[in-house]
Formats: sequence, C-alpha cells, structure tokens
Amino acid sequence: MNPCIAIIDPATLSRIALGDILREIFPTVEVLSFPSMADFAADCDRHFVHYFVSQDIVMANVGEFEMLKTETIILCRGGGESFVEAGFKVMDVFLPEKELIAKILHLHRTDSPETSEDSAYKRTEQLSPREKQVLALMVKGLYNKEIADALGISVTTAIFHRNHICEKLGTRSVGKLTVLAVLSHIVDLDDI
Repeated sequence: MNPCIAIIDPATLSRIALGDILREIFPTVEVLSFPSMADFAADCDRHFVHYFVSQDIVMANVGEFEMLKTETIILCRGGGESFVEAGFKVMDVFLPEKELIAKILHLHRTDSPETSEDSAYKRTEQLSPREKQVLALMVKGLYNKEIADALGISVTTAIFHRNHICEKLGTRSVGKLTVLAVLSHIVDLDDI
C-alpha cells in the first residue's frame, strides 16, 4: 500500500494550495484532501504517514489526534503555542508561501515520509552550472539586477538564464523552484 498524506481542513482554498505544495515536495506520496473528519473517516483504510489538520478539527477530535501526535501537523491561522506545548507540530498557514515551504521542507528534513530528492535531482540535473547559480540566487529572493551584479553578467543574460530555468523545470512559481533547489542541494534550507 502506497504512503499517503491527509489534509483535513474545511477551508477549500487552503486544502488546494497545501495539496499542490505537498505534491511538489513529495511526488511519490499520494496527497488526499478532506473537508471534514466524516469525509476522512469514510476513506481511512489507507496508509497515512502524515496528517495536516486544521486546529478546529483537532480541537473537536483531540482524543483521536492525541494518538497520532507524531504524525500530525496542526494547521493554525496564527498562534498555536498551546498545541506546541502539548507536543504537536504546528504550521501557521498565514505564512507567506516561501516561509510555508521552508517550514514543510524543515519537517521533511526531520520527519520524511519518503524522500523526493532523487526526483528533484533528475529535474535539476538538466540545468547548466551557471543556471544552478542563478536558481540559487532566485530562490534567495534576488532580483534580476542583483543576480547580474552577483555573477558579473548583464541583466539581459540574467533574464535569459531565469527564463531557461523556468522552461527546463516547468514552473515559474518561486515556491516550486525553491522546493526543487533545496531538495537538489543547490541551496541550503537555512540560506533562504
């Protein structure tokens, strides 16, 4: 049975966004989304390795999640200190996308259901050494002029590299590029 990640949250947009991020980070793990505990219970005969659950659902079902504490990440909308004190992992869904991805990657580093580094390496191995340098600077938040200055190239060349990177990796999302760069060890998670 393949490992799965469950997202249990009544907020549709949160489930969709988090699902997309998790699928990018864990391409070999099935990510399933549920709006309620009842929907989750109807499909719980799978092998779930992690549960990303809204704080409201955890509060209403604390006994069930107490037993799954090590596999549960509580989705808070700010705060969450009381859950941390109780031994749960907490993720603030109000964080900017880049910080949210960094938080998930940090969890991945310490508590991974299945590594996706090989997949990221395969996608980024098609990049030239210069493109990898540009990618590292992109995910660190540098603009085209700053990238050009840092590498001693023209702004036009920096834009050219940036466009090639996005074409080769199939995304223009800085969040997705960050995931690929971290998992491929092009940039260290602590550097972003």
